[in-house]
Amino acid sequence: MIVARLKDVSLFNGRILSQFWQTSPVILEQAVEVDALIPDPSTLPQILTKTDLPSRLLTGVEGETFTLAHGPFEMFKTPKKPWTAIIHALEHLFPEYEKIRRSIKWIPSWRFEDCMLSWASVDGSVGRHFDQFSVFLIQLNGRRHWEIGPVANRHTLTLINQPIALVERAEPLTSWTANPGDVLYLPPNVIHHGVSLDPDCMTLSIGFRAPDAGALLEGAIETINANNQTIRFSDPKRPHTCAPAEILVSDLQEAKATIIRYLDEPHVLEYLLATRVTTPYLDMELNAEIDDEIDPLIDSVTQWELDSGCRMAYVNQTLYVNGERIGVQTPPELLHLANTRTCRSSDIRNLEKFWYDAVVEFIRTGSLVPRANHDS
Repeated sequence: MIVARLKDVSLFNGRILSQFWQTSPVILEQAVEVDALIPDPSTLPQILTKTDLPSRLLTGVEGETFTLAHGPFEMFKTPKKPWTAIIHALEHLFPEYEKIRRSIKWIPSWRFEDCMLSWASVDGSVGRHFDQFSVFLIQLNGRRHWEIGPVANRHTLTLINQPIALVERAEPLTSWTANPGDVLYLPPNVIHHGVSLDPDCMTLSIGFRAPDAGALLEGAIETINANNQTIRFSDPKRPHTCAPAEILVSDLQEAKATIIRYLDEPHVLEYLLATRVTTPYLDMELNAEIDDEIDPLIDSVTQWELDSGCRMAYVNQTLYVNGERIGVQTPPELLHLANTRTCRSSDIRNLEKFWYDAVVEFIRTGSLVPRANHDS
């Protein structure tokens, strides 16, 4: 595997970058304008102590045992040892992060997981590891030195006595120092190790969800009671055997076929995937519910947008929002909302009652909010 280096290729250039997606790492030099994306370091302790966003604090360096603490923290004081603070789901607080991930239009929006910030001291690191999902690592502030590769396999062992899943050092595919505006794309299972070279080193990670087989099968178990239960294991013309306790290869094949027959039932597979990929990242209310009348509010607002925490997708015009199936034959106005995450009040008012009521509920629960500006 070769780690390509591209200059002046935008993160939003799907024509070029799609060839690397899920296949090989790529380094993008000066791919993002980051000046507007760098948070004031003085605000980060407040986020770590005053919000419920998932966060962690790792201290230590490679070759030693790391320490790990989970937020929210009662107070935040920078450790003496090299440290890294990690804050998840910052698109909830920073509209500019929501904007940048929405600009990556060549990847389905339902694949998006969250925007995570790594804020580190000199020599700060989260250790040598690999992820099982794709991630773009955007260097915002300071420099970070990366060792990239090799690719983990079933023989790759994690280190013992570490609070997170770390691996031993192996000869990397390449080494590289990221400067502000540089981006590193990593497909699943590529081992990587980034070490901060400067104070207040900040790296923004845009991660993409990839439901595992267990999550999808869990969804099947949840839905099977509401669907046809007549799909059962069947073994006509069973061969004679003198070993009554033995499960035959043909039995395993029939068990697999039974599962496939269930998945082939109308809309089952669609439901399993769509509900999983639209489940919100955070188990929290998007906003406080609105108790006022919604109709006058719709009349007073020109444009609307989905809240950063709202997940919306559709399959064959069946709409799914925040892990729930909303309805079939979704009108074009709401398909447009799913694709662009914006809509106009004039389009809402033209909806039939079922869909109008659905949009009213989106507004009431904070999934759909008045659009702050029209620059994206």
